Amino acid sequence: MPNPAEGYENYMVPTLFGPCAMSLIEMADPRPGERVLDVGCGTGIAARQVAGRLGLNGSVTGVDLSPDMLTVARAVAEREGLTIEWREGNAEQLPYSDNSFDLVLSQFALMLVDSKTAAFAEMRRVTAKNGRVLVSVWQGLDRHPFYEALHKIIQQRLGMSAVQNIFALGNANDLHALAVDAGFRQADIEPFSLTARFPNPEAFIAGEIEVDTAAIPSMQHLDAEDRVAIVAAITADIQPHLLEVTHENHVVIPFHGHTMRAWK
Repeated sequence: MPNPAEGYENYMVPTLFGPCAMSLIEMADPRPGERVLDVGCGTGIAARQVAGRLGLNGSVTGVDLSPDMLTVARAVAEREGLTIEWREGNAEQLPYSDNSFDLVLSQFALMLVDSKTAAFAEMRRVTAKNGRVLVSVWQGLDRHPFYEALHKIIQQRLGMSAVQNIFALGNANDLHALAVDAGFRQADIEPFSLTARFPNPEAFIAGEIEVDTAAIPSMQHLDAEDRVAIVAAITADIQPHLLEVTHENHVVIPFHGHTMRAWK
């Protein structure tokens, strides 16, 4: 069975998460010799981009809950000749000692953590004195009309939806409060926007539905035939909204996010 993380790396990273990582790292301004941690690293795009900027004495570590994501991260980093440590672990209980890193990054992961309070406290704990933490999250679901439509369709079909989880830290005041409560001495938040152009609309919507229904309990109890039927129904329901954002055989969607920079 193919690793779904390979599709994520090949399809989502070049179009969306790669450009976002570049902006995050520019804002982080990593310095040669720093120790860097990427929390919720996925297939490792932020870790890989920062690795080339640290010189011989720097170090990069990526931590993620998903073994599938880490398998791809290791393979791509090796192919690119990068030395990065990859480790399976939870953002709410990071497997590192206090003050282990000068810079901690987290790109589009903390929205999906159960205890965001614990994750922020953990990131601060593992950051060295005067070190910094940079976090990217999406703004609210109401800023993303296509996903708002998909959320409503999945909710109508299945009684619940997980789409809103991706936008769970959309309020800048809530994000700032998490940093303050965790004990960071200063936290600044900046908005950003970019427009992504995804090739192959059919592949795009198939991937979105697969990801956005994976966490719904009722989907886990369906047999293969029923699952195919419900995915086909959701696909049919979303078609008018998909057509609205399809141009020259690409899905063109504006995304809006916040980047928080905090200092210990």
